[in-house]
Amino acid sequence: MEIRALRPRDLPELVELSRDCARGETDFVLNPLWESQEELEAEFARFGIPAEQHVLVADAGDGEVLGMVGFLRRPRASEAGMFCPIVKRGERGRGIGGELLRAAQQLAVEKLGIRVATAGIGTRNRAGYSLLGSHGFRPMSQAFLMRCDKAPLGSRPPSDDIRFEQARGDDADAILSLYHECGFETRSPERMNEVLRDGRHALGVARQGERIVAFVELETHWPRRPWVAYVGVERGLRDRGMGTAIVAWALRQRFEQGAEAGLLMLSPANRTALRAYEKAGFRRHRLIDVLGKTLS
Repeated sequence: MEIRALRPRDLPELVELSRDCARGETDFVLNPLWESQEELEAEFARFGIPAEQHVLVADAGDGEVLGMVGFLRRPRASEAGMFCPIVKRGERGRGIGGELLRAAQQLAVEKLGIRVATAGIGTRNRAGYSLLGSHGFRPMSQAFLMRCDKAPLGSRPPSDDIRFEQARGDDADAILSLYHECGFETRSPERMNEVLRDGRHALGVARQGERIVAFVELETHWPRRPWVAYVGVERGLRDRGMGTAIVAWALRQRFEQGAEAGLLMLSPANRTALRAYEKAGFRRHRLIDVLGKTLS
């Protein structure tokens, strides 16, 4: 067996590995979470990095892929999300996961310049948790992976003077102002304009007159499974069902265009948001432990 860089012909086997691990709670890892080769390729395209440089596979010696590991990050970023080591069921217990994890850390430090790595793993994946812990990864937080499997109901605005619409290009400043008011991570005006125009996001807004009072941002690089990325509501209109309604409205449109599920990540401590998303049709799919490590 050898640990080597990903090759294009490996992609179907990586997708099957990902699908297999996603089926059961005791095997579940947050990433990879691909259901098709198109989703795998879209994952790396949206970050603008080559998969061949960021993914390693365990090769049986004849080209068969026994397992994989890798990283996602912005180009040249020193922090990255790690694809947890996953191994074919019949090959587990032979130390392949450990070899992949050691090789990944070496790749991160020596070739990619990654200094901090985080990984998400299902709380019932004891073997995966133990493997990461034995290599110095430590728990940082928990999150719910939530899933909506049918078009949401109840997508009307909470009052007659508010209407939901697709965001326009000239809405960037107003959306960014509300985005920052809600306390989300720093975003530049340039990045906001990119999100509105890159074809990998769908943004909806709530207008009261000509004023934007709420917004929802979906990541649509996986058209069949869009992710809810951000939802923001003006302070004076919170706790009136606005967030639930605009999320339901945005997701309903995606389902009408062929989506099969909606996904999002949420802290279990955010009880208000949890209730709002459940009203929009989301259910708690998996509980995730997020672990991290400073690499050296």
